[in-house]
Amino acid sequence: MKTSLTAIFASAAVLFGVSACETTPKQGVALAEARAAVSQAESDPNVSKYAASELERARKLLVNAQGANDQKGPNDKITVHYAYLATQMARIAQQHAQEQVAVARVKAAEGERQQILLTARQSEAEQAKAAAAQARNEAQNAQAQVAQARGEAQNAQAQMTQAQADSQRVAQELQDMKAAQTKRGIVLTLGDVLFDTGRAELKSGAERSIDQLASFLSEHPERRVQVEGFTDAQGPDDYNLELSQKRADAVAMAIIQRGIDAQRVRAMGYGEEFPVASNKDAGSRQLNRRVEIVVSNGDQAIPGRGATVGSP
Repeated sequence: MKTSLTAIFASAAVLFGVSACETTPKQGVALAEARAAVSQAESDPNVSKYAASELERARKLLVNAQGANDQKGPNDKITVHYAYLATQMARIAQQHAQEQVAVARVKAAEGERQQILLTARQSEAEQAKAAAAQARNEAQNAQAQVAQARGEAQNAQAQMTQAQADSQRVAQELQDMKAAQTKRGIVLTLGDVLFDTGRAELKSGAERSIDQLASFLSEHPERRVQVEGFTDAQGPDDYNLELSQKRADAVAMAIIQRGIDAQRVRAMGYGEEFPVASNKDAGSRQLNRRVEIVVSNGDQAIPGRGATVGSP
C-alpha cells in the first residue's frame, strides 16, 4: 500500500512540474482561493506531519502566483494558472494527510483486534469475539476512508490533467486560426482582400477562417464575439462608417449562420477610426481596411478599444 501511495503522489508531482500551459478556472478569485487553500492546509497539523513536501510545493506555487499578480494583475493567465496549481496542490496535501491518518487508524484497529483475540482465548471468548468483530468493522471503515482519500487525490490529478489538455487545445486552435491573444481577447483579422472594393459581401476566401472560428465558439459556449469593421482614411466619413458597419454585419451574419447564438455576436463599424498604419500610402491604407473579430477571454466582457494607432 505504501508503494502504491508513493507512486500516486509522485505522479501528481510530475504533473505539477511539467505544467506550462494556460488554465481555465474562474478568473479574478483564483488567487484568493489559492491563499485560502494553502492557509487551510497549513492550519491542519496532519498536513505538516504527513504531507510536508506537498504543502511546500503549494507554498512555492502560491509565491509564483503572488509574484505574477504583482507584475501583471490577478486576472492575468499566468497568475490564474499558478493560483490554480497552488490550490490543487494544497488540496492534494490535505487529501494525502487524510489518507495517512486513515492508514494509522487501520493499524491501530488491527492492533486492538489482536488484543481482543488474545483476551478471548484466555477467558471471555464470546464477548471478546464480538468485540473483535467490531474492531474488524472499524478497520474496514478505515480502509474505506483510505480508498476514498486515494480516489479524491486521483480525481484532483485528473482535473489538473484535463485543465492542461484544455489549455493546450485552445493554444493549438488559436494557432490554426492564425489568431492572436491580446488583453481584449483573441483577435482574428480578416484583410481587405476578402471584400470587393466598396462592397460588404464576403468572398469565398473567408469561409475557412469563419468555419474555424464557429467551431471554436461551439466548443467554448461561454465565450462571446465582437466583429469590428474598419476602413482607410480616404472618402467621406459617413460613407466609411457605413461601409465598415456593413462589413462587420456581413461577418457577424456568417458566424450566426454557422449555428452560433446571435446573442453572443455583436457587430461594430468604426470607419476610419483606430488605424493600424499611417494611411500615407497604398500599402498602409490596405492594412487599415480590415475586419477584426475579437473573442472574449472566457466569460469576461470584451473591453473597449484604445485610442492610438496599433492599439489592441
